[in-house]
Amino acid sequence: MAEPVETPRRRLTGAIVPALAAAALAALGALLLVGRNSGEAPRDRADLGSCILDGADAVGGPIDLVDPNGTRVTQADFAGQPAVVYFGFTHCPDVCPTTMYAVAEALARGDSYDVQSVLITVDPARDTPQVMGEYARTNGFPPGLVGLTGSAAQIDAAKRAFRVYASRAEIPGAPEGTYNVDHSSLLYVMDGGWRTVAVIPTMSRADPNDPRSPMTAAPVEQISACIAAGLERGS
Repeated sequence: MAEPVETPRRRLTGAIVPALAAAALAALGALLLVGRNSGEAPRDRADLGSCILDGADAVGGPIDLVDPNGTRVTQADFAGQPAVVYFGFTHCPDVCPTTMYAVAEALARGDSYDVQSVLITVDPARDTPQVMGEYARTNGFPPGLVGLTGSAAQIDAAKRAFRVYASRAEIPGAPEGTYNVDHSSLLYVMDGGWRTVAVIPTMSRADPNDPRSPMTAAPVEQISACIAAGLERGS
């Protein structure tokens, strides 16, 4: 089992952040071209932050991956069960674990839905089924978190379906085989029919008007509200 991981700071630093932020904005831009939250949301807009509801169903699609037991998993395995899907990787220094802790807190709130949390790796070369299984059991992550991996082709297909950006980023001077993966950081809220009903950006600039300001994590309250708003709309 993975060693317990200390909850990271909500203000994040590090070389990975600028590229990741740019990737997240690119993914968001594609979504916002499809549709904005023009309709009246079932919850106060102030509570939803940058939650994307309108047009969310333009992303997402079938998956064909492998769970920690080596068993094939497709979207059919989640039939009737709402899910929150995140694309990350086990060597992620801060953004991925911060997001997993936030999802755990959001799903533990009293008014939350019964939602299955899913982590799909963007680094299949290192994230074997066993590694994903151990990582998913990290102390403080969502109980019952399912970690999925697969071949490079299987992961690429899932990334395309969800419009996920991910790119290997070499670390100067690091030993061979040591690298980061810059990637977009979005939560996809899926209804029981595996339809995307909300998309949640998990990172934003502390000062939206200053591109050099630190990245900060989305508040747990906004993640919880967006999950609920998406599932309410999709019901």
